[in-house]
Amino acid sequence: MDVGKARAELVLVALLLGVGIGLRMPVLAFVALPLAVHLLGGFVLAAADRRPRLLASRSLTSSRAWEGEELEVRVQVTNQGRRVELLYLKDPVPPRAVILEGQAERLTDLGPGETAALSYRIRVRRGVYEFRGVQVQAYDLLGFVGWSEEVPCPAALTVLPRYERLQGVALAPRRTLPQAGTARSRRAGSGVEFFGCREYRPGDEIRRINWKASARSGELVVTEYEEERAADVAIVLDVREAAYRGENPLDLLDHAVRGAASLVEGFLAGGNRVGLLLYGAYLDWVYPGYGRRHGERVLRRLAAARPGRSEIFAELRRIPTQLLPSGSQIAVVSPLLPGDEEDLGALAARGYRVMVLVPDVTTMERESLGEGPEVELAARILALERRALLSRLYAARVRPLVWDVRYPLAPQARAAWRRVQ
Repeated sequence: MDVGKARAELVLVALLLGVGIGLRMPVLAFVALPLAVHLLGGFVLAAADRRPRLLASRSLTSSRAWEGEELEVRVQVTNQGRRVELLYLKDPVPPRAVILEGQAERLTDLGPGETAALSYRIRVRRGVYEFRGVQVQAYDLLGFVGWSEEVPCPAALTVLPRYERLQGVALAPRRTLPQAGTARSRRAGSGVEFFGCREYRPGDEIRRINWKASARSGELVVTEYEEERAADVAIVLDVREAAYRGENPLDLLDHAVRGAASLVEGFLAGGNRVGLLLYGAYLDWVYPGYGRRHGERVLRRLAAARPGRSEIFAELRRIPTQLLPSGSQIAVVSPLLPGDEEDLGALAARGYRVMVLVPDVTTMERESLGEGPEVELAARILALERRALLSRLYAARVRPLVWDVRYPLAPQARAAWRRVQ
């Protein structure tokens, strides 16, 4: 019961009765009568159990969507008890959602067996969201008694990150798998890249005879090609909270997730065995696998990526190499912190082939700051730091790519990683 309202009405009734009797004005005492009846009715209603009995249900266009798609959410609340004179409904919208059409709240009355609906369209960014229930506030006819609760109507929504199709990214791990793929194995076999020449042997295909070399040497010479096989590839997504700075750290993480998803899909399309490691507040490891179903599993894990902090995993040197086969390919996606280049160089020194994708939003942030000598000086300092970082990565035999997120990743990756170290 609304104690403040009841106290205010009680004081007003007593005041009117006291003034009316004291001044011998029956009119004032008569005016207090309706208020006294209203107050008495409120106490009677408060004594009775008139809590509304509501049942809610929820439907989504799809429980799985891609980043940037539009979804329709519909919530229905049915009254299974007495009439509710005043009912306020509000459906909590996911924190990173934008309502495009409709409303997520409503004020209405609801009779027995009647249904009130909320319907709206949203656009949600990458993430895993849990819709728990609709918030309900109900009041009786006199406004003395109110109820506030959450009527459960759970639903789950997974918004997967979008990715680009990468082609022409060369892999050169020290260790390859028996099955065919796109990684160079440094041995002769079936392939498209030139490996060398040797003398003709019985059983060699005629079409592989190098006639020009045979004419120069006077003997039949056969051209050999480098065999292409599948490889073990580990995608390491850096989710350390300290690595994501700036005005919108979650936006930078979204770019990193899209880059990781593009690498995953590109390497899976090449027949490689791909695993994923989220490195930050804790270790989240997806064991290597093949195929579309494995790619879906990895994308769902990327959709749930969030920045975190841990003293144990504050540096990249804590990457658990026991999870990664010796001589495999490692692709790190990270904005990088000072000192990370030394840890990546240590991985390369252990026999791993390391490439690193660095999403760069400094140009975009600089444009938002406008022009000025301070902005120009800060931009030059950042450019020098980035150039020094890249030189140290090259010296450590790490293949870097600073990805300007204003432009697509695919052509930048093809240009930076087409050559094998």
